Amino acid sequence: MGCLKPQPLLESIAPYSSINYGFAFLTKNPDPDQVGCGTKTPAGPCPAWDGQNVYLAKAAMQGSVAVNPSTNVDEVSPSIIAIAEVVRMARMHPNGPKRAKITLGGWSDYARLGSAENGVKAAKLMAKFVAFTFADGVDIDMEHLTPYNTMGDEFGGFVAFVTQLRKEFDQVAKDWVKTADARGKAFADQFAKLENWKRQSVAAYFNTSQKYLVEVAANGPPHLEISWTTRFNAFVPQDDVWNYLMPDSPKPNTTYETDNEGMKLWPQVGHLLDTVNIMAYDAGSAEGPLKLNFTTILDNFAKIGKVPPGKINMGFEPGEQSGAGAWEGEEIDEAVSHDIKQRHTAGGVAIWAVNPSPQQHPKAATLCAKAAKSHKQILQPSFPFGKVPTYTKCGADGMWPGLTQDGAEAAQVLMV
Repeated sequence: MGCLKPQPLLESIAPYSSINYGFAFLTKNPDPDQVGCGTKTPAGPCPAWDGQNVYLAKAAMQGSVAVNPSTNVDEVSPSIIAIAEVVRMARMHPNGPKRAKITLGGWSDYARLGSAENGVKAAKLMAKFVAFTFADGVDIDMEHLTPYNTMGDEFGGFVAFVTQLRKEFDQVAKDWVKTADARGKAFADQFAKLENWKRQSVAAYFNTSQKYLVEVAANGPPHLEISWTTRFNAFVPQDDVWNYLMPDSPKPNTTYETDNEGMKLWPQVGHLLDTVNIMAYDAGSAEGPLKLNFTTILDNFAKIGKVPPGKINMGFEPGEQSGAGAWEGEEIDEAVSHDIKQRHTAGGVAIWAVNPSPQQHPKAATLCAKAAKSHKQILQPSFPFGKVPTYTKCGADGMWPGLTQDGAEAAQVLMV
């Protein structure tokens, strides 16, 4: 919800062809320390979503509601403004345009869809979120489906969400130019109401936004993507559930409840999903960190899940990992990337995360950036989903290049 620092953002996303902004939540109280549903810490409450708001922070915080049924194109939320800026700078990146999606869910989102009805409601709100930010789609990172399904119809909610979201995206695409024009007018009206002293300090932002929206309309709607982020065990053989472990890996005494979770989703909505990001990390166990066979994981998704390899991104997490997992190292990750390039066993690679905190994850803060550059060099990714759009490249400050800072002239531009 807060203000962005353009230069660090532009530098961080430089190696990527596509980025996801995370996270938007259904819960009123996102809690990364919660583990499971219950009344004893570290477990916590897992309420059904109220069907009203999508949040970008704890509900108690000012401006936390990202989008709700009353959100309109003229009076957008702080969350919409912030994410729209990320999307804009991705498109106007000095290295050329990148795609940017909004991620719904995440490990700290302990609110359940719980029903197909709620799935439809959430899809309508996320479609509005995409429409007003001009994002390239939605990434679905709902990580607690199996345990939630004991409390409601979580898989039915997921299927309804994806199905409705695809329908909503069709309308978002049809209204794309109209929405861009409406947002441009809203910017002009808002700027005109500002006092003269205020106009000068924000002129660059308003001018940049309006010029950019002209290009948004001129380029037309992108392919509005739906991606699904899931675990490495979403598809496993029934008679060999540990086939994705290396021979020297510890083997847990019990199987994971999420084994083959993908079989409850992909047959129903796989045709509507554009991308699958595999979380092949955070793989801990009571017996020690698991050692994953990435080639076998890709094979499981393609052969058991029937997921087209071109839709798959193998996900890595260099540095510190959660869940008692341990990073396998740069050499192994790069070997997988080379294999993907040579044998076309996947569409690409996903990295968690673009911007790890140097305070909380000091190793990841350095290693993720290094890995992104390395995988880009190996894979040489092209622009995903069709023709490369044409956008003016922003400066290091994230603004329109050479833009005047003079408030009076800026006002004249905006009032035309």
